[in-house]
Amino acid sequence: MFHFIQSLGIDSNCYILEGDKTALIDTGTHQNYRLYDYIDENDLEIDFIINTHCHYDHIGGNKFFQIPIYAHEYDYLDIQNFSEKTLFRIFSKDFDSFSNVNSLKENDEIDLGQYLLKIIHTPGHTSGSICLLEENKSYLFSGDTVFKGSVGRYDLPSGNLEELKESLKKLCKIKVKEVFPGHGESFPGKELLFNNYMVSLMEENI
Repeated sequence: MFHFIQSLGIDSNCYILEGDKTALIDTGTHQNYRLYDYIDENDLEIDFIINTHCHYDHIGGNKFFQIPIYAHEYDYLDIQNFSEKTLFRIFSKDFDSFSNVNSLKENDEIDLGQYLLKIIHTPGHTSGSICLLEENKSYLFSGDTVFKGSVGRYDLPSGNLEELKESLKKLCKIKVKEVFPGHGESFPGKELLFNNYMVSLMEENI
């Protein structure tokens, strides 16, 4: 089963994929009580967390789960040690470190039984930003790399415009039915090619 807890305020979207194991993609801030209420109300047991990148609005809620956390090898230590790269000072006065944070890399696969998630490294928003591709369901979980009609910022620590362009170019080649971003509403995969930033890249033939 698939659960979509849409963002409210500064929180990120959160996604729960139930299979033989249950994964939670991003946790919002520690103020995201809707997520925890939803988990309780639906009697869900989360086995592990996947963070699409290290920013606090996607990882702050990790503190409420004593389970393994996974993130890209370029961001996972920032999550584990709560570095300045997480931007936690913008969102919270609290400082936490997380244990049991594990690294992922390009083309790694996470098998949940009913879902098989492939890691796509998409730097630009942060150096360790990832998207998660579920080919059988034709879903793409895009984190803050791309949104409906827009893309993630590249002017924050470890962000990089040229890397973001390359990441968007990579996503242009992927055909999916639905894209589930880190913020805002989901959208049909075909809209990726009509995203203004995508169109600009293709016109430049990068």
